[in-house]
Amino acid sequence: MKRTCAVVRVGPLALGIALTAMLWACGGGDHVTNLPTPTPTPPTPAVTVAATGAGLLVIHPSLDSRLAFALESPIRITESTGGTADWNFARMEMFRKGAKIEVYELGADVIDKAGFKRVAANSNKTVTVAFRTNQDDFDDIIMTLGFADLKDGRQFTVQVPLSSFAGVDISIIPLSVPDHGVVRPD
Repeated sequence: MKRTCAVVRVGPLALGIALTAMLWACGGGDHVTNLPTPTPTPPTPAVTVAATGAGLLVIHPSLDSRLAFALESPIRITESTGGTADWNFARMEMFRKGAKIEVYELGADVIDKAGFKRVAANSNKTVTVAFRTNQDDFDDIIMTLGFADLKDGRQFTVQVPLSSFAGVDISIIPLSVPDHGVVRPD
């Protein structure tokens, strides 16, 4: 059996077209696709929280004989930039003539149990924080709230200015505050 081979002569233009077609078929080379442009996801903003007094600080006699007083503190918490945070603690420090005389802190467990752990984006709410104390002879109070930014885990604190409360009132109605303190809505 005799084999026959045919020789085909191809010019440079035909060879270039054939090679280009093979590259396209194999996925090689640069080519344009008409894929939709993805819509960029806007970045989550960092949280910005402010806290101010939202009424009178009210000093009550305590129903718990181990403690002399219960202090009701209405606080307005505002998030203004669209971020979200967890509220981790509320601390009250009492001073007399510049010296710290008592500290009381409510932890994240108390705040969470009351349903106020998460500070939502663009929120504005008032909560009453009740602290227990044995002091009635103080001339300054510093209230500090601690938060964690859910975007990046940054921990930060916000002070509630004493001057932002409408004043201090004394109630004759006893108030019982559990050992762990209390946080509740107004």
